[in-house]
Amino acid sequence: MTPKKTWTIIGTLLADLFFLWVIVEYAMGGWQLGLYLLTHNGIIPWLILLGVLFLLFYRSDYRTDLPIFVAAMALGYWGEWWGTTRGLWTYWNGQTPPAYLPPLWGIGLLTVYRSHLLLIGLSKTETLVRRWLKVASFVALPGLAFAKSWPLLTHVNWAAVLDAHFWAGMLVAGGLILYKLDLNETFWLYLCGTVLGGIYEYLGTSWGEWHYVTGEVPPLWIAPLWGLASVAMVKLGALIDPSSRLWYNVSN
Repeated sequence: MTPKKTWTIIGTLLADLFFLWVIVEYAMGGWQLGLYLLTHNGIIPWLILLGVLFLLFYRSDYRTDLPIFVAAMALGYWGEWWGTTRGLWTYWNGQTPPAYLPPLWGIGLLTVYRSHLLLIGLSKTETLVRRWLKVASFVALPGLAFAKSWPLLTHVNWAAVLDAHFWAGMLVAGGLILYKLDLNETFWLYLCGTVLGGIYEYLGTSWGEWHYVTGEVPPLWIAPLWGLASVAMVKLGALIDPSSRLWYNVSN
């Protein structure tokens, strides 16, 4: 085994242990509370934990994982700060945002990235129809989700919400998504972010961790925004460390 490979294994093991600590400390509230939650709430918490751990450690590599984690913490904090200070959503402890949230954005994005690695091989043969269906999904999914919540969204004071931070965030996210765009990889990241983001939002809102201004559990329009944010965060991770291979289409 070469020294480079040895250091890769050691670095990955240390990163995996760090991510496990983040889950225990920030997602579960420590070992004691975590064990209590797992042993007093049936099989669902166990299934969620096992699913997250599988996605977190499947094909883990600190050279890609750490840039993704840092990027998710940075953009996740910005988005959470904007949303909570503008009153679009509120957390149980009233913090804007809670201190434990940015690290959990890192864990969430890693599960999204890992799930897209599992699925991206399903579309090795690209056709014109598949290509246009993928393009249409970036419009159709948000459009349908916002249409479902439109009667409630009309009651939000958007004039006080769509400020300079919002438009700056849109420009940054849009630029990251479009930079070195690969449609296949972007689609699977977007799809996995939408699905997993929707699941996380459902769990958080149904358990009372946070509440949205529309009162929905969860609002469907959040899910595709999760998908788009996931793409932007992975792209930022690639900018943080251009040597991490995050630029390359993993289906190749």
